[in-house]
Amino acid sequence: MQKQSHHETQRFSIYGTGHIFSDIVQKWIQTTESGLEYQFVIRNNDALQPVVNDVVAIRLTCRNQAGAVVDETPLFKMQLKAAPAGRPSVEEGLLMMHKGDSAVFRMSAQFYVNNNAQAGDSLLTVSVKMVDVIPFEEFERDRNDARIAGEREEDQLLSEYLQKNNIDTEPTLSGMYIIEKEKGTGPAPVPGKMVAIHYEGYFLNGQMFDSSYGRREPLKFRLGAMQVIPGLEEGVAKMRKGGRATLIIPSPLAYGDQQVGPVPPFATLIFDVWLIGTEE
Repeated sequence: MQKQSHHETQRFSIYGTGHIFSDIVQKWIQTTESGLEYQFVIRNNDALQPVVNDVVAIRLTCRNQAGAVVDETPLFKMQLKAAPAGRPSVEEGLLMMHKGDSAVFRMSAQFYVNNNAQAGDSLLTVSVKMVDVIPFEEFERDRNDARIAGEREEDQLLSEYLQKNNIDTEPTLSGMYIIEKEKGTGPAPVPGKMVAIHYEGYFLNGQMFDSSYGRREPLKFRLGAMQVIPGLEEGVAKMRKGGRATLIIPSPLAYGDQQVGPVPPFATLIFDVWLIGTEE
């Protein structure tokens, strides 16, 4: 439910050239019961309005009281969560909008997530353009289709890689491949204890995406503490100190359907690992 205030509003504009908030809004005509002040610049009441769990594509700029930008995002997608009860929030504002709407919201800085404002900036002004609304069911269907296609392509690429490189090693029960290059003579890693490895990480096409040698220091982690991807944990756990092995790790044991840094979704990763240290 919304309540009207008795203030008049100045004419203002957002999302002009470069999506810049051009005029400072000094008076607000509407306030929600939670205390969120708002003003619509463009409103399309007949367009699709999102509900909780839908995915929206938005552009957002947040300014402090001096007009300086403290947070700005290009076009990005997010899944809408329920607005927190009893306090103003960006979520509350987004749930009021429709596809194609532009609006400006004002709230206390303490309620804004990712707040880079200074301590003295008690109020923040958030301008939003809602570019698209994707219903949850449609988003899930598209994501599932992409997952199936990604998994099929990954399986094909992995099969071609194994055949091309004459790899006949049987996979572990989890589905990864451990190819021992040099048997270690030292102690085996102990779950809960620290290990140290040097490694190079590659994609199936041979492109390197990471290397501890390049950083000139080994990677140290506690075995079993989920500090690295599952496939690396499993492979190192089967080695002995001083040993070297190549680990071929399918995406379910790596980053799955997520883009993480240079690693794309559904990427099988190859690690050449040298176990140089184990804590006893």
